[in-house]
Amino acid sequence: MRIPWAATFLLLSASVLFAREATWLDSVSPVMTAAEKRTYLSLGTEARQRFQDNFWAEKSITAEEYYRRLEYVDSTYGSTKTASGANTDPGRVYLSLGPPDRVTRIPSSRIFAPLEIWYYNTVPAIHLETELRLVFYQKNSLGLPKLYSPTLDTIRALLLPQSSTISMFGPNDELTESDIRANLNVGPAEDEVITAAVGVASGIKHTGNDELIGQITSPEFMLGRKQRTEVESRFFVARPRMEAIQSVSAFGGRQVDFVLDTAASHQIDMQVLGGSVTLYKNHLQLNFPYARPLQYTHRLDLLPGAYTVIFSVDGKAFPYNMAVANSSVMGEIVRGTETSDSARTLKPLVFSGRTFTPNDAGQSAMVTLAAPGEVTWILRKDLQVISKSRSMARDVAVFDFPAHLAPGAYTLEAASGSESRSAEFTLEQSETNEKIHLSFNANLQPALRWSFLGHQWLLKNNLGEARRCLEASLALGVTKDAEVELARAEALAGQWDEARTRVRKILAMQPNDFESLSIFAYIETKLQDYGVAAELYRRALAVQDSAALREALASLPPVSVAN
Repeated sequence: MRIPWAATFLLLSASVLFAREATWLDSVSPVMTAAEKRTYLSLGTEARQRFQDNFWAEKSITAEEYYRRLEYVDSTYGSTKTASGANTDPGRVYLSLGPPDRVTRIPSSRIFAPLEIWYYNTVPAIHLETELRLVFYQKNSLGLPKLYSPTLDTIRALLLPQSSTISMFGPNDELTESDIRANLNVGPAEDEVITAAVGVASGIKHTGNDELIGQITSPEFMLGRKQRTEVESRFFVARPRMEAIQSVSAFGGRQVDFVLDTAASHQIDMQVLGGSVTLYKNHLQLNFPYARPLQYTHRLDLLPGAYTVIFSVDGKAFPYNMAVANSSVMGEIVRGTETSDSARTLKPLVFSGRTFTPNDAGQSAMVTLAAPGEVTWILRKDLQVISKSRSMARDVAVFDFPAHLAPGAYTLEAASGSESRSAEFTLEQSETNEKIHLSFNANLQPALRWSFLGHQWLLKNNLGEARRCLEASLALGVTKDAEVELARAEALAGQWDEARTRVRKILAMQPNDFESLSIFAYIETKLQDYGVAAELYRRALAVQDSAALREALASLPPVSVAN
């Protein structure tokens, strides 16, 4: 029998009707703040109705979507009481984030308790742009699923209580994937558990896991206020402040100078993602007795496209979105200090032998150019022109503020050809800058820069451009990076023997080289030697986490064992 349209509509609207029939205050309690509840209870009948009508205006979720989620968690995890599902770990997460993008379920295992891993590609509400992975497990294989904490629980909580594993790990161990894999022998389907057990997201470490878990398990925090749209600009809306100064690259793509203003004592990690693929990673170990204010700079050549840059400072991750322009364009005006660089060292923020250090108290300003040419500078205070000058510049034009300029707000304009830029500055009395300046210079040899661009072209499956860059790299000197990328190019072209010989040579000298292990695993997969491929994937994942490698490992056919 065909269901009439009106009946169909009523069925689809069941979740909304369900919530309205229940006590309103009970139904919204997971997302209502204590102040809102006090206000509501103090109102009369008519005022309460107006409060209900306006309640969702300042939330980051519609009433219809909220009630749909509420009905699901109540029916799946709760009792018959409205909002009872929000008293469970999976219920709170589902209310806060909605349905996961994908789920891995392990209902039975010889090692692990019954569990699920929920994956969310991103969580924009808390500026998390990397994959979030949450483990829900049944302790002692009974009861409702409990949300796992990498720091409070450790992998001991996920293991079945059996003699072979009960004393394998200490209760307070800070374990890495390599540590766990050295003790546990798991199949491809269970391998995801190990990665999820050491951190809820790439770059999140130590107490950062619990901070993030605390946020996503609070529907009041996640949904209790309207999310503000971030304005894309040269300065990213996040802490610590990060700038990405783009200029013309002699190697291809765009030359990007990253400038991070922060405070750190132990380490600064940097990761660049193109989509879900890691393009670049770097680790800088510090040895300060306490967190020191510093400015960290790093230079990379990047092809046009959209990227996520993750800086982790003393274990806390800060993601930034960034777009690299398709064509060379004039940059934004940056205030700072210019110094000569007579040594002509290879380091970030050096342009034509001059070093420019961004800071808010600098007495100069710079702008990167799309092409050499004349630049006109105009400095204004309100409508009055304070100074005007012209100069020829190649890749960067620099403007020096006039001496003895009175404190106040100014507008600076720069024009070259058909392009122009303007910026507002506030000049104040000079203050001493006590920041430590750190730069990472090890990746700036021309051969390495050509090789890195070749790596990016390979990821875009452009073998012609990749070989051109790699040949330019090798012409300047043989490097491991270029050898790895050539092996990758050979593998993509189906030249299995040549590629395998090349990576074996690299691994003989560096057995834990992540890229070589990944390529080797890919080759063995194509040659259908799945047992060897699985072992190589695990070795690579023990060195560095990769969603793509985890997926490749999980998709391998089972290996038959001969009797």
